[in-house]
Amino acid sequence: MVKGTSFAKYRNERSTEMALSCYITRHMVSAVLYDMALSRRYARAVSYGSILTAMDAAEPIALTIQRVMRGSGTPGNVIKRVGFAAPSDITMSVEEQITPGDLFLHPDTEIMVLPIMNSSLGGDFTAVLASALADGRNVLAADVSGSLRMVSCRDGSVKYAHIPMAGGFDGSAIESGMPLEEGAVDTLSREKDGTISYSVIGDGDSSGISVPAALSAVKLMLDCGALDSDGIMTDRDLFYIGEDFYISQADVRAVQSDKASCRAALELFGKTAGKSERVVISGEAFGSEHGAAMTAQLGAIPRGLADKYGWSRCPGEQGLINCIVSSELLAELHGFCASAEDLTEQIMARFNDLYINHLGFTAKL
Repeated sequence: MVKGTSFAKYRNERSTEMALSCYITRHMVSAVLYDMALSRRYARAVSYGSILTAMDAAEPIALTIQRVMRGSGTPGNVIKRVGFAAPSDITMSVEEQITPGDLFLHPDTEIMVLPIMNSSLGGDFTAVLASALADGRNVLAADVSGSLRMVSCRDGSVKYAHIPMAGGFDGSAIESGMPLEEGAVDTLSREKDGTISYSVIGDGDSSGISVPAALSAVKLMLDCGALDSDGIMTDRDLFYIGEDFYISQADVRAVQSDKASCRAALELFGKTAGKSERVVISGEAFGSEHGAAMTAQLGAIPRGLADKYGWSRCPGEQGLINCIVSSELLAELHGFCASAEDLTEQIMARFNDLYINHLGFTAKL
């Protein structure tokens, strides 16, 4: 997976009542400055491509936070609250190792860490749930970030499950994969003469291939017969995107496996947890309209779900911001995490057969 950083400043004016939202996954750290007085984002920095663990996460977290503060010219004394959302082991590391002084902030700066449901569903997923709750309290939220994690809030009860994934839908198993940040190839198309055209976020030089672009490559190969329904590349070893990047057979297998896992898990979880009024699916594969369309066309979304699901790349960033500014929402999430019921064993008992049924590129919505 490609390593990189990016920075964006959205505004020129800010108040002196700022919050800092730090959202962490296994492969990414994002730091968002949020203006609490003006209710808007001010700047964002992100670093990606490394594998983060409890032992080594503190330094990239601090560096990303410093990047957004220095890049935007924001002094530490205007930041009143800092929120962290991270995988379970990194959550414990943040609680033990990071203080306001480590981040060059005022000693009285309030630090908040989102609660976890279990060792596999950390605060990064709790933040996804926090964002989904903006659509009501009868919602199913699913996120692909290393594994497929799902939670249902229905009639006051909270149920969850998690399924391992192969890295095709979060980009970690794609050799030239990268997040939907500046420099990522994000869309592909095939011209009448067979030429492959592509677009790059930011309209500059390409740095890697996003998951939506990788899904597009798989779909193009299927359409032109370069990939059969079993996922085997028939007339080439590599599918080139420009001169520098390509999709390999191993990349196709990772996408194929995650497609089948996503379809099977969502079907089983929906039946087990009960129907929801709203379904929100997030992750790199669902990070753009193009990516969401590709997941549906490849058969990763169960029948009937496409009409009522919303898609998003990284809703956890906004969910964490929501928790920073709302103590009531944070208290509600603590209650949800304490009472949530784990359905993983029930899902896994029926998962393998359904996974195999959806492994070929033949499923239709």
